[in-house]
Amino acid sequence: MGNLIRKAGDLVNKASDTLISLVAGSCIVAAILVAAIICLPLLPFILIWSHFSNKRFQKEYNLYLQQMNGVCFFFYNNRKSSVAFAREMLAPKLAPAVRRTLVEGKRIVTGDDLSFLSTMLTGVKDRKGFPYLIKVVDGQVLDCSINQQFYNTMAGNKPLEPLLAQINSFYTSTARASND
Repeated sequence: MGNLIRKAGDLVNKASDTLISLVAGSCIVAAILVAAIICLPLLPFILIWSHFSNKRFQKEYNLYLQQMNGVCFFFYNNRKSSVAFAREMLAPKLAPAVRRTLVEGKRIVTGDDLSFLSTMLTGVKDRKGFPYLIKVVDGQVLDCSINQQFYNTMAGNKPLEPLLAQINSFYTSTARASND
């Protein structure tokens, strides 16, 4: 009889634990549904705000590109094996007008107008790796990766002149941006 009472008590405990779990789970589901019902009417407003915010940023970015016509950028990253070479050996030999921009991971560290520079960098078409050469021509962004030449020069202890000639050739070329 005592054994039967103990089994009945265990069964009641398991049933109450199961009931508590069901009630807790139901409360969580109900809370999620209530939040969804409250937030759902806000979704169109959020989407409209996002659309106009993106449109405003694009307009500001295009104006920025028009103002930056003819400006050249040298984007390099903080990769341990190359940052010192880029910063100490190559960057000082670039034309003074070239804007040097350091990128750490996905974050631009140096330069003005970081959101515009970030947009410029994410739009790079020639994705072969850092460093990137970028110039603005007629409101369009032209880009070139010098990754292979850069690392060949650095690792092979080769003279900088051929690399600098390639960089200067890109910056001084009169190629016009295509309207993609």
